[in-house]
Amino acid sequence: MKYSINGNEIIITETDIDLKKTFDCGQCFRFEERDGIFEGVAFGKLLRCRQVGKDSIALECGEEDFLSLWSDFLDLEGDYGQAKEFLSFDKTMLDAMAAGSGIHIMHQDPWETLCSFIISQNNNIPRIKKIISALCTFLGEEIGDGVYSFPTAEKILAAGEEGLAPIKSGFRAKYLLDAAKKVASGKLVLEALKGLDRE
Repeated sequence: MKYSINGNEIIITETDIDLKKTFDCGQCFRFEERDGIFEGVAFGKLLRCRQVGKDSIALECGEEDFLSLWSDFLDLEGDYGQAKEFLSFDKTMLDAMAAGSGIHIMHQDPWETLCSFIISQNNNIPRIKKIISALCTFLGEEIGDGVYSFPTAEKILAAGEEGLAPIKSGFRAKYLLDAAKKVASGKLVLEALKGLDRE
């Protein structure tokens, strides 16, 4: 990965990431595109970014945030060429890689990811985005003008089913509350999952 600073943007060159495919493929629900600019929140911080060309992107952030957060979040140093080579053992995999070319596997906040995929049960992407946006607006902290962080497990737990009613998550509310209870109590430590072996 190569990057340079141009005013208030970090310009990343020689990258194969396709921002539209990455943000719209169903792994992340808090980034929206307006006039070629993607805007969203992760880890309590706002990011604006855009595709500059086939192999370049621009991120509106400081260098410190880029190096400590956004580069990893977007997996800009991942070796997708090596992964493609490893997985190119049959036609089905080759077809899948061609269709998914440019998609990076984002390194998201585990708590937000867990809640997002609970909300995604029997749902479609526009509705998932709407519910998550409502959840953040009702229970998150305002980090900018009309921009909210993802709520903590404690905030969701304190809201209860009645407090979650305005987000219209339906049957998913009880699962959100169960997850919040387990995370808030320490019964489930999401970061510890990274250290477990696959079995």
